[in-house]
Amino acid sequence: MHFSSRFSKAIIKEKKTIDIDKVFKLNKSKEIILPLGSCFLDFFCTALQQKKYNILFDQKPSTVVNNHLRFFFGNFYNPGNLLDCLERIVLKKWHFKNHDYVYSKEFGHYINLHHKARFETQELKLLKDRIKELDSYLIKEIKKATVILLSFDSVEVWIDKLSKKTWYSFYGNIYDQKSYNNRAQLKILNYENIKNIINKIIKILNKFGEKKIILMTSPHKLMFTHQDRDIEMSDLYSKSSYTSALNDLVSKNVSYFPALEIFNNLDEKKKYDEDFVHVKLKVAKDIFEPYFKKMYF
Repeated sequence: MHFSSRFSKAIIKEKKTIDIDKVFKLNKSKEIILPLGSCFLDFFCTALQQKKYNILFDQKPSTVVNNHLRFFFGNFYNPGNLLDCLERIVLKKWHFKNHDYVYSKEFGHYINLHHKARFETQELKLLKDRIKELDSYLIKEIKKATVILLSFDSVEVWIDKLSKKTWYSFYGNIYDQKSYNNRAQLKILNYENIKNIINKIIKILNKFGEKKIILMTSPHKLMFTHQDRDIEMSDLYSKSSYTSALNDLVSKNVSYFPALEIFNNLDEKKKYDEDFVHVKLKVAKDIFEPYFKKMYF
């Protein structure tokens, strides 16, 4: 795979280019694609579905929000949280206890600290039942998938002091950076952490039959940081860490798709949505998909 950008003054107004090689020889009509990771994959898979790719998207429990897919099993902003979920529901290494469920006064309903359930209820049993439903649904989707996309936003993870497992997101006072009841401690994933975690994720996913794994660094900007540094620096560190680690994981059935590298070559004024954080759906459809097709199909 080769990346190249043209910056000489003579052609500064011309389009920049990225040269890529074909990696997998996949059949568009036969491959079944499952996204596991951050909300960037929701946007990307919306674009792929509109281009007639087979995306695992059950219309009954899943939804479409703001014109992009919202998958029933939720998002995983960092790989640590995905690994913990897979070790719980696939390997049965641990299970939820009552202290993993919290009644949120801010939200007015129960939440699970480790799983983004997208379910509002004031009855704890109903949330526990919903989690079981989400677990069963995710396993079924993994079994059906032939291609799995993995992409994550942040290297900042919150580790619960009781369960020793990763929260799906920070929960606490965002102003003083203190977690709920001082229940979690911040960990910054480094290159080695990411490689180790992704390798474990891939190993678990392949228990359901060998999958084609496509890794990518999310081009979405971080919305906030818990590190004592400028958010742009945290965002750069996060993306650099993922790019380095994911590129070094490439093997026979594992590929790196250069979503971030492609995105960085686009006009800043035209590639972000109105919030200047998320990728425009048009960019995913008109720019990412053609590169994706060329590399894999």
